[in-house]
Amino acid sequence: MMKAKFVKISLWFLFLGCVTGCYHYDRIEEETNIYVNRQSLSLFVDEQIQLSASPTEGIYEWSSEDPQVATVTSGGLVKVVGEGSTNIVVSSGTLSTKVPLTAIVRIPLEDVVISEAFLELLPGNKKTVLITFIPENVNDIPAYSWSSENPEVAIVSEGGEITAINVGVTNIVYRIGNIEKKIEVDVAYTRPFKGPHILSAEAPYELASANFDLGGEGYAFHDNDANNHIGNDNYRRNNGDNQSNPVEIEGDGANIGYTNPGEWLLYTVDVADAGEYAVEVWAAVPGSGSFHLELDGVDVTGPIPIPNTGGWGSYQLISSPEDKLTLTLTEGRHTFKYYFEGGHNLRGFRFTKK
Repeated sequence: MMKAKFVKISLWFLFLGCVTGCYHYDRIEEETNIYVNRQSLSLFVDEQIQLSASPTEGIYEWSSEDPQVATVTSGGLVKVVGEGSTNIVVSSGTLSTKVPLTAIVRIPLEDVVISEAFLELLPGNKKTVLITFIPENVNDIPAYSWSSENPEVAIVSEGGEITAINVGVTNIVYRIGNIEKKIEVDVAYTRPFKGPHILSAEAPYELASANFDLGGEGYAFHDNDANNHIGNDNYRRNNGDNQSNPVEIEGDGANIGYTNPGEWLLYTVDVADAGEYAVEVWAAVPGSGSFHLELDGVDVTGPIPIPNTGGWGSYQLISSPEDKLTLTLTEGRHTFKYYFEGGHNLRGFRFTKK
């Protein structure tokens, strides 16, 4: 009997312990705070921005610690009124959150200066254009963009690096806000030497034979023999060209000698007045020689004979046949190639607008 009673009492205490354990828990307080849609603000004077707080069902009070820098409405609309720093405070009951605000005076962009307005590049070459802002302390810089008017001639990266692609002329355009700047890019394998060589109706233009283009063998000239037989190319080198040593230039640019059939010289000319131009050639040869002229890569004369002038230093002006030595030139840039059909000395050319 006593044993049964003891068992009942034990079970009762076990039950009480189970119930007590099931209802025991640690009370965890829910963390509360006010959240604002912006953690900090950096604005120009006279700018304004709408702030919002959450939870959205809360009732909030807004204030500025320095109303001389920024004000805020009861709805959270912040307006910057002066330069400096302050905090925008939002509170609800015992809770509050501060949003730091920095205000500066707006200095707008007035203009930009580009480091290059005109570029001459070989295909494959690159050049980075630098931009300088005016004023230098500008702090309100609009979005910008780079573009090419003809990507087949030249392209440009977002950082202003221009890459020449193919022969031609195009504009690279830089836009920032309402400001636009253009860089003219001329892509070519050769360049005028001591140019530009401008042909016009104003007066005949004399072009020395030694002033063929910059660009080197295969582009500005072709010489069958890489050796210079007079050992003197100071005329070209002293004027910035280190690629023309094979061409025998005599008398500090006076004429070109030691020529052979199949050799040629290229000249870039700029035509100011379109129309017909008579071309005359100063040449010398003790026997006989010949040449032809190519305009923009096309033979436009066929072989032109050079009579015996009496010696390598006896120059004559070759102006016939007149019909073959009359070139029709459009306005703009052209390449003019002098091709040696037979060896002779060459002093230069004269272009006269008809």
